[in-house]
Amino acid sequence: MSKGDADGFLNGAVLSTKNVMISAQLLADALRGREDMAAQKAEIASISESKDIGAVNASKERFKSDLAVLSASKDLSGDIQGKYASASSAQKERIAKAVANLALGAYRNVGLAGQAPGMISGVGSNPQLMKRVGDFKTAGSLLSMQASAFTKIAPALPKVMTALKIKPLPEAETTEPRPITFAAAE
Repeated sequence: MSKGDADGFLNGAVLSTKNVMISAQLLADALRGREDMAAQKAEIASISESKDIGAVNASKERFKSDLAVLSASKDLSGDIQGKYASASSAQKERIAKAVANLALGAYRNVGLAGQAPGMISGVGSNPQLMKRVGDFKTAGSLLSMQASAFTKIAPALPKVMTALKIKPLPEAETTEPRPITFAAAE
């Protein structure tokens, strides 16, 4: 395995996981009825500023909690639609972007999760990468956690996207997630 392959995998895992973390947090907070926009904004900024897999992993417990909220919903599509219907226009925009970004993350993470075992075992064939084996294991763990949650979350996404008239993002490796913004007053 080349250093370029390794860097590409880790970069993809960081970017995709950050996207899913932010999307899951926004949707889980909406379902929880969390109104503290300042704290939410700070938490999302912290995730967004994470530069490597170790920094992303620092938010793992919160991420696990957010995925659990989404996975536990008996009618995720209906629950999101209900929160959307009663949300402010700014909240509706964030919910719509979070749903689209989560769908993109689900698509990307299928490919990344499939690559993870080969990447971890391939580190042994390149002595220069041996010191980064922990990064690969962390990425694999985060991707596995997401893949497990997506088995319950992903089936609801097409229905909620149709109901809320959310256009899906192109399922391409180069597609950027929609940026999540907060008004200065929030």
